[in-house]
Amino acid sequence: MKLRLTAQYWLTLGAIAGVCGGSAIIFSAATAYLITHSHLTHSPDDRWLLPTLLLALVLGSLAVAAWLLHMFILKCKLDEEKFRHIFAGAAIGIGLDSLDGTIVESNPALQTMLGYTREELTQIKFAEFTHPDDLAVDNELFSEMIAGNRDSYQIDKRHIRKDGELRWVRLTNSLVRHSNGDPKYTIAVAEDITQLKQAQESVTLYRDIVQRMQLGILVWQLQDLDNLTSFRLIECNPAACEILQVTAERQAFIGQNMATIFPELLETAFPNLYAEVIRSGQVRDLGEMCFGDRPNPARICTSKAFPLPNQCVGLIFEDITERKQAEAALQQSEARFRVVAETTSCAFLIYQGNHLRYVNPATEQITGYSYEELLQMPFWELAHPDYRDLVRQRGLARQRGESVPRRYEIKIVTKNGEERWVDVTGGTACLNGQPAALATAYDITERKQAEAQLQLAANRDRLMAEIALRIRSSLNLEEILQTTVAEVRQFLKSDRVFVAYLDPEGGCRTIAESVDPQWKSMLGWEVDSRSATIIRELFTSDAVLAVHDICEIAQTPFLQEHYQRCQVKAGMGVPILLNGDLFGVLIVNQCSAPRRWQPFEVKLLKRLGTQVEIAIQQGQLYQQLRAMATNLECQVEERTLELQQRMQELQSLNQVKDVLLHAVTHDLRTPVQGMLMVLNHLRDKGDEMVSVPRSMLDRMIESSDRQLTLLSSLMENHTDTKPPLPCSYQPVYLHHLVENALAALACKLTKNRSTVINQISPALPPVTVDPIKLQQVFEQLLLNAMQHNPPGRTVILNAIEIKPAEDSHHHCNRHNAPFLYCTVEDDGEGLRPEQCDRLFQLYVRGLDNRHLTGIGLGLHRCQQIISAHGGKIGVHSQPGCGSRFWFTLPLSRLPLDQP
Repeated sequence: MKLRLTAQYWLTLGAIAGVCGGSAIIFSAATAYLITHSHLTHSPDDRWLLPTLLLALVLGSLAVAAWLLHMFILKCKLDEEKFRHIFAGAAIGIGLDSLDGTIVESNPALQTMLGYTREELTQIKFAEFTHPDDLAVDNELFSEMIAGNRDSYQIDKRHIRKDGELRWVRLTNSLVRHSNGDPKYTIAVAEDITQLKQAQESVTLYRDIVQRMQLGILVWQLQDLDNLTSFRLIECNPAACEILQVTAERQAFIGQNMATIFPELLETAFPNLYAEVIRSGQVRDLGEMCFGDRPNPARICTSKAFPLPNQCVGLIFEDITERKQAEAALQQSEARFRVVAETTSCAFLIYQGNHLRYVNPATEQITGYSYEELLQMPFWELAHPDYRDLVRQRGLARQRGESVPRRYEIKIVTKNGEERWVDVTGGTACLNGQPAALATAYDITERKQAEAQLQLAANRDRLMAEIALRIRSSLNLEEILQTTVAEVRQFLKSDRVFVAYLDPEGGCRTIAESVDPQWKSMLGWEVDSRSATIIRELFTSDAVLAVHDICEIAQTPFLQEHYQRCQVKAGMGVPILLNGDLFGVLIVNQCSAPRRWQPFEVKLLKRLGTQVEIAIQQGQLYQQLRAMATNLECQVEERTLELQQRMQELQSLNQVKDVLLHAVTHDLRTPVQGMLMVLNHLRDKGDEMVSVPRSMLDRMIESSDRQLTLLSSLMENHTDTKPPLPCSYQPVYLHHLVENALAALACKLTKNRSTVINQISPALPPVTVDPIKLQQVFEQLLLNAMQHNPPGRTVILNAIEIKPAEDSHHHCNRHNAPFLYCTVEDDGEGLRPEQCDRLFQLYVRGLDNRHLTGIGLGLHRCQQIISAHGGKIGVHSQPGCGSRFWFTLPLSRLPLDQP
């Protein structure tokens, strides 16, 4: 606890001490006097002297004690100030920690080191700013010290500053105890060794680099500058041992003299060079040298010497043996390459980026450019404009390492403008450490010209073969002539080719032409007899007339007019002869510019004239044969028509027979079977006289009437006149009519195990129909569902009223009136679309349709009944999904004359 004494207090205490001190002196003197004069104390007048002396003694003692206390407090204050100055001014961090690790007191150095204020540090423990990896060791040592197992400990640990920065510290922690030996608090001294740690890491890193690097490093120390034999090896990395081919262990010669390790080195000039580097302090390049301590082939190394402290010199050397060998091999390869490149006849080019870097003499010879001119231009500029983009794209892509075709043929343009063909082969290379590309180019101009000649000859042969094939495959004269002019213009690359026909009456007209769209057409061009005579005179012989430039020949007024009107600059013509007479002329025009016709072109045109003559002759023969065949075809057609009429009559008779058979065997079988079942039932009763209920008798009569109706309808379908179906209309509730139909078919439904669900509502309005005929429709549709599906099927009957506003999905109401929409739906096998299309037609059941699902006359009869009532009938079905037959009945009966 600090002593806080004011100046006034110290002055008062000093005064008292002075007074007491003086009293003590007087008391001492008086005491000594009284001891020597004891008789004075017994005098009555001097009795006051002894108490006074005692009082002075007490006061003097108090003054001495006060002075001694003052001196002790002053010394404590000076010691405390001295300690505080040391604590606050120390360059290392000092902290007083409680036994639980809380920072009770800290100096500015520690606060700066951790980035916290004094007040912040008093609120935290040392564990909060200790790195997690170092906390366990620190806690263990701290616990041992508190437990009394140790008085102090020292560790290197990491602290985390308030701003997150990591700092290394060397911590010395000491325990302060009470007088009884119990722990009181600890004093922690933290020295920032971050730079030391970084330096140690750098040293370790550099040592690892030196040990692992591929360059050899030796460090020699010259102990005596005047004695070269005092060189001593103090460092050598593994790479140096490998390069120098030293067989001894590395640690065995560290610290040895040069004379012991490399005795032959002392006989060279290198020790002097090493000493000069030490004396001058300058780096020196020692060039190339050979190393080895045994009779192995010498290895070539390059070395540099640099000065180091303590009279040391460092040597860095690199093994360049393989590089030297590679350089030698490269020089030999380059020499061979130059010999090949300089003497070969093909162009050899190396380009990098956009420009050429090397070309051989053959390139100069082929292109006409000099070496200097070639190196100044982009590598693609030699290519013909049609190929420059291709060459540029592939050349740049090849340098990028992309996959492009290695070989292709292109055209180049020489310095004098000549076009030449070259066969180029590209590859990749490396020039000055950067990607490059190389190309070889063979001059194939002569080969291309030869190929062009061969292609031209092949085209000529192809043209002749094509025309000959046209002549053999077609006898149409117009088609042959049109093919001829088109093929000739395509082959000769001319502007116009046409055929002019010279008729025997003296006229001339163009009958076939092929012309470029930009030039005037000659098709249909006619000239008078005078101009035709001029044309005949020009082509009297069978020779080809060729004009290279119309300005070079004498022109008649006719030719001059023709050339100007048709813009002809050059032309060629050949006569077409037929049986020795001039049939016409095959003309070729060049309108864009004069043209020098080649001999092979003249020869080709003459051969074509002969082919056209053959075509005309064949065409005439074909016309004669066609005229002869026409009469024969007419006779054959007449006989064919007669036979077809007979066949139609026979087919009609067969169709009537088939329909009758089908009607009898199919549609009339059902009522007959019903009657037969009734008669068999009556016979089985065993009575001589059988009474027949009237209802059964009515059913039998009704069935007979139905058979007669079917026979009548069969006859009506095969007569030209079809009278309207007679109907007896009356209002009927559809629900009752369906119940009657189900009662009539009850036996059949039971035998077929069919289930009928009648969903027709009794609340439907009555409909004006013929009840007998409409019941026939329901019965026929039910029979159809039973006969053409496996047993056990379910049939659903339904009917709904459709008003005009609701007729958006049925599309069956053409008169904008309410009607009933009736359906008979089964879950049977269903029908194919082609069956649904002809299901209600009266058809003939033959070999190709005997298995179709349909009842022929029965459904046709249903269609007749529904149509007679002003309704429509149809079916919706898909294979495997059953069938839904539908029909409509108007609620107000329409006149019979309406559809």
